[in-house]
Amino acid sequence: MRTIFIGCHLKKFADEQPNKVAIYEENNQITYKMFYDNVQQYKQQLFAKANGSTRQKVALLIGNESTFLEIYFAIITLGWVAIPFDPKWSKREAVRIMEDAEVDIIITNKQFNKLANYTFSNAIVLSTLQQPTKKEIDSKVDESNLFYLGFTSGSTGYPKGFIRTHGSWLTSFTVGENTFSYGTDDIIMAPGPLCHSLSLFGATHALHIGASFYITPTFSAAKTVELIENGKVTVVYAVPTMLNSLAKQKTTIRSNVTFLSSGAKLLPQIKEDLQTMFPNSILFEYYGASELSFATYSTTAISNTYPNSVGKPFPNVVITIRDNDGNILPLGEIGSIFIESPYLFSGYVNNSEATKEVLTKYGATIGDLGFLNEEGILTIVGRKNNMIITGGQNVYPEEVEKVMKDLPFVKEAVVIGISHLHWGEQVIALIEWQEENSDNLKRLKVHCREHLAIYKRPRKYYVVQNLPYTPTGKIARKEIVQHISRWTQ
Repeated sequence: MRTIFIGCHLKKFADEQPNKVAIYEENNQITYKMFYDNVQQYKQQLFAKANGSTRQKVALLIGNESTFLEIYFAIITLGWVAIPFDPKWSKREAVRIMEDAEVDIIITNKQFNKLANYTFSNAIVLSTLQQPTKKEIDSKVDESNLFYLGFTSGSTGYPKGFIRTHGSWLTSFTVGENTFSYGTDDIIMAPGPLCHSLSLFGATHALHIGASFYITPTFSAAKTVELIENGKVTVVYAVPTMLNSLAKQKTTIRSNVTFLSSGAKLLPQIKEDLQTMFPNSILFEYYGASELSFATYSTTAISNTYPNSVGKPFPNVVITIRDNDGNILPLGEIGSIFIESPYLFSGYVNNSEATKEVLTKYGATIGDLGFLNEEGILTIVGRKNNMIITGGQNVYPEEVEKVMKDLPFVKEAVVIGISHLHWGEQVIALIEWQEENSDNLKRLKVHCREHLAIYKRPRKYYVVQNLPYTPTGKIARKEIVQHISRWTQ
């Protein structure tokens, strides 16, 4: 019996459908024969670089291009672990992540170095690995092998490394195909950065099953609409900000397309505009996380009946709502959401305490609060922490506030998220000065640009006075949020 792992069918695809396009780029097409040959080439070169060593962790400092997917599949089919880096990270974040991940090999290219504000002197330039080889590396890989180390913001704001096995995504692939009704004949697009698990999942799934994947350097609403209209894309993984941008194109596209929305709940107006623009589209919203993968999904029918919900559990997912003592709460009562499923991550790297907080004896919990109704439909009402989700990205106010308060002239900083049609939530900051100066705000913005990833930086700053505190001396965040108009007018 053949062992199953991600990418195990690539040779079969190269033999049976050599001319089928695996990856579309704007001015390039990579067939499955070309893709397989390139993956084998990289595997040989990587194996030589590692001197035949087993399990290596490889940092990928490469942007959205076909070579990312070729080197990525080479890494994971060797039984190694791929670690995609985000060019938006600050240098401080990148250095810390490199240390936490205990990276063995770093691979980069010139395009990534132009986007990022950090480099590593020991990185291998990708072009030096592009040497022809006829030798095939036969690695022993199975579904229990770890293959992907991604990073998501932790409760402190510093990115936490989450690790996954081949099996956790293989089971997710199967349930995704069955639930969303797509397969090998589709052209899948996930126009977000491949360093994010949502887009990487879409690309990995497409190439594992022998479908086609359309890759773009960055997201363009106009380009995406054009591709859908011309039948060059049939499935789109997206966050609500992207779908909002698509809906703003104000045209009518009658091509068949399936939209898979995740990262935050779609506002009703966006859904209405999207349906008007794409009358033959199918929309699924699903709730999950890098740690959870698929948890619940919502069809248009479910959304119409339960507009505030995130839908019903995926097959093989069991959801319970529990109180602080772990007792299951009755239907309709709000409590912590726990998820039991075969799609979960394996844990956080070098952070057993955080892993135990998420992977409990009741299932996985990421701090979301909600309730189930009699139909088994889940509604999320908030978070235990103060996390902000803006454009599908997690922002922790405490991290941003700490960076701001590193400046001596900042007395107090409070960062919150306010509802925003495009971003879902918009990050804003309330600032109290220790000492007044005409260039304080300018200096603060420069400081934030230097120390925070772009999506973590406040979009608006409000200079205020007399922020409220709790009796224990902590900032009264809840009071501020409840009366936010008092501070922002």
